[in-house]
Amino acid sequence: MFVRPACVLLIVVAFASACSDDDGGDDTSPTVESTSARATSTSVAPAETATPDLLASPDPDGERVLEHVRQLSVDIGPRVSGTQSEIVARDLLQDVLESYGYDVTIQEFAFDASAFKPVRVEIDGVPILGVALNGSGGGTVTGPLVAAGIGKPEEFPATGLNGAIALLERGDLTFREKYQNAAAAGAGGVLIYNNEAGNVIGDLDENAGVPVVGITQDAGEDLVERLATESIEVSIIIEELGTAFNVIAKAPGTTTCETVTGGHYDTVPATGGADDNASGTAAVLETARVIAARETPGAHCFVLFAAEEFGLFGSQYYVSQLSVEELATLRGMVNLDVVGLPQDLELIGSEDLVRQAGLIADGMGLPWRESFVPNGLGSDHASFLNANVPVVFLYRHDPLIHTIEDDITRMSADSLGQTVAVAAEMLAELGE
Repeated sequence: MFVRPACVLLIVVAFASACSDDDGGDDTSPTVESTSARATSTSVAPAETATPDLLASPDPDGERVLEHVRQLSVDIGPRVSGTQSEIVARDLLQDVLESYGYDVTIQEFAFDASAFKPVRVEIDGVPILGVALNGSGGGTVTGPLVAAGIGKPEEFPATGLNGAIALLERGDLTFREKYQNAAAAGAGGVLIYNNEAGNVIGDLDENAGVPVVGITQDAGEDLVERLATESIEVSIIIEELGTAFNVIAKAPGTTTCETVTGGHYDTVPATGGADDNASGTAAVLETARVIAARETPGAHCFVLFAAEEFGLFGSQYYVSQLSVEELATLRGMVNLDVVGLPQDLELIGSEDLVRQAGLIADGMGLPWRESFVPNGLGSDHASFLNANVPVVFLYRHDPLIHTIEDDITRMSADSLGQTVAVAAEMLAELGE
């Protein structure tokens, strides 16, 4: 779920306080629709091999949805748009949807990445996840990596760094002090690795002259160990303009969509986003499978949006590329975002579709209530509503989104399956 800029700052700073050092006191491009080159580095198991068995059951399977949540939030983790992790997730989603018989295209677009400054960190050409600290400098820097403890002045080489990239461990000093000491030693960039699980998210409290990037504890400790026996070349690339990818699935032969069911698959840097929004993404995948298995009448399309957390950029771009005729053909958009907790279903959006979804939930014996988007929040249904497309947004309240506590242990297979059941019946009625 997107938090509007003023609230993004509040949430990021709140999380940064939890992760900062205790003693220191976080032009639109043309559409490109193709099966883009796959990510070359991934720890995610391949999607299930295409087989009729995948469509054997027409019933929603909450455990299957939960497994997709695990792949996204645990195997991949944070999926910040504009980073390598987004590409790994994109390819996984494409594989799953194709295994259900859909034609899948990838819609590439440019977006304003200044909210989180996505980072590419390459170690001897191999990418790892990095998160720019608030106040980090931008641009590109390449140089040898030098470990300098926690960043005290005496831990840097006496001869200085001469443009090398400093590798520092979080702890004792504030992020600002670490940066200032590294800059005084002549660092061309700074990598700070965590001293506990999770990514480093923090604030420098000043504008740095070089890139300052947080990485995980595992990545940092591995680099320290490697540096004992070998030299390492590092590249850090921080750009204000990012590239992201929507994943669009249509049944073979479908040209114009009568419905769009969607959700965003990107996250904020702090979390693997099990609920926000691996839950909605996984529910979209299972809804697509159920619709295919049931051979539900109607031209039903499924879209996983990128760059939602930066400001709904993926859904805005998707809608902007629809013709007047395509928009007029859309009977409704079903948005699935934050649906994994065992909470009552909340229905938000156009009056007619909310009422229709409520009747469906009643028929299934599911508790629900009509709701609204809290102040400062937003989700991808808004992009369609602004284009006069009827929408219904399925949501379950979760106060821990955008925090490290948004993890898979809190997810409910029953809630995920029930969400899919409502969405699939909604599409069946819209396709009549």
